[in-house]
Amino acid sequence: MSKLTFPESKSDALALAALAQGLHRIAAAAVADNVRQETVAVAVTLCGAERGVWLGEADACAGGASVAEIVEHVRRTREVVCTGGTACFAVGGPARTSGVVLLEHVRAAESGAALPDILDIIATAASAALANATLREQTRRARDMRDKSAADLAFEQTLLRTLVDNIPFRVYAKDRDSRFLFGNNRMARLAGVEAPPQLIGKTDYDFFPAELAAKYFADEKQVMDSGQSLFDYEELVEDQDTGELGWTVTTKVLLRDEDGSVNGIVGIGYDVTQRKQMEARLRERTQALEEANARLETEKAHQQILIRKLSDMQGQLLQSEKMASIGLLAAGVAHEINNPLAFISSNFGALERDAKDILRLISAFEGVEGLLPGDARAPVAFMKQDIGLDDIRQDLDALFSESREGLQRVKHIVQNLKDFSRPGGTTKEMADLEQGLNSTLNVAWNEIKYKADVVKEYAGVPELYCLPSQINQVFLNLLINAAHAIEDRGRIVVRTGYDDKAVWVEIEDNGSGIAPEHLDHIFEPFFTTKPIGKGTGLGLSIVYGIVQSHNGTIDVKSTVGKGTVFRVTLPRAA
Repeated sequence: MSKLTFPESKSDALALAALAQGLHRIAAAAVADNVRQETVAVAVTLCGAERGVWLGEADACAGGASVAEIVEHVRRTREVVCTGGTACFAVGGPARTSGVVLLEHVRAAESGAALPDILDIIATAASAALANATLREQTRRARDMRDKSAADLAFEQTLLRTLVDNIPFRVYAKDRDSRFLFGNNRMARLAGVEAPPQLIGKTDYDFFPAELAAKYFADEKQVMDSGQSLFDYEELVEDQDTGELGWTVTTKVLLRDEDGSVNGIVGIGYDVTQRKQMEARLRERTQALEEANARLETEKAHQQILIRKLSDMQGQLLQSEKMASIGLLAAGVAHEINNPLAFISSNFGALERDAKDILRLISAFEGVEGLLPGDARAPVAFMKQDIGLDDIRQDLDALFSESREGLQRVKHIVQNLKDFSRPGGTTKEMADLEQGLNSTLNVAWNEIKYKADVVKEYAGVPELYCLPSQINQVFLNLLINAAHAIEDRGRIVVRTGYDDKAVWVEIEDNGSGIAPEHLDHIFEPFFTTKPIGKGTGLGLSIVYGIVQSHNGTIDVKSTVGKGTVFRVTLPRAA
């Protein structure tokens, strides 16, 4: 920023000329920032100050406390303050201060006039210049906004016209007498004219048959008189360009002026002729499908009869396979159970009764033992101690109880055989799968114990809604297959698990495994890899059918020479 230059002479004329020059520079500033800069420069020069600064409304004073008090006083009172080498004056209009000029180390004024007078003159000139600069800036912005608004309006009009002329709808506006005020290209083509301007000022009677035009006129009059818009109304139209009749979905809404009064309508319509034609074809196809469905229902009724017959046959096959499995086990179970069970059951009651009678007899002898001479009692006492008579009395009841429990366990095994030999029920119930596995292992134990060690890895699965007898049949068939797959001595793992949606049971063996070419066929009826007379080929087929009827899945993984894993997964939902 350049400073004002003065001649060396300090005459009043030259000083006034310098003041005038400074005021001219302030007035000539074009923008507000330049006004503030020139005001500070002129004040510094005319007042002989070493430094000057402009402080806006929110600017803090960097001087000491006394200088800050001066600045605050000037901002509040708008007075000119000159004291102790510091001068300060306010710049702005009567109602609002735009800022203050702070001058430091003021030496003397460059004119004979008093320093406050000079500062007051500068403040007045700066306030006027600042107001003029602000006004010019506002005028420029208003002009720019007006130019931008005009450009935006022109763009929006062009955009709107382009949109209206190219959307796949007929758009038009009419006055209270149903004369066209506006129409787009599609409306013009429907009316049979070349361009939208040819619609203006005319009615539908000028373009369409009188009957259609009267209907359009009546609809529009009803909308304008009732004040209720018409939405998605289907109407028949005649394309004046092609002469074809078609269907249009029309919406007619009220056109209002600034005060809200109705002065016409705005209409939007789109062609639905193709949709109508497709609906007609769809109705024809639907009718044909309904007729075909009726034929299918008749066939379905016949199929249901066949399905019931097949279901009955499947039940018979299921029972036959079950009884075949039980028959296979019966010989071994009879050999293991029947002979010892016969004499144990017949003799156990008599043995228990006789043992108790002997104890009573001993007690009677003990009652008269005191009558014997001392040398006669000694051998008896020695024998009682030697055989542990007191321990025998204490243990005998426990021994008989354990024996009765053993007999009950044998009866339980026999009952399991009876359960498996009866046809399964058809009513589902809650069942413990792990308990079912234990029962099935008891039934199949004679078939398994000579072939494999059984390892139970139970996860404590929740009860499942199922047919327990059928699920036990699945376990039995899989366990028997696992035992048959082991040639010498092996291992069978029975594993359970569950999650939020399903319960699963795995039966794993380390037997011979299943060849890959057989894996896709193992669930097929009558398919078997066993020698003739060793299997019917229905075991896994029945397993698959039972699992499917419970909405479950059965998966198999097998490696030849290493073993096979069957996983049965059943949903927890009822």
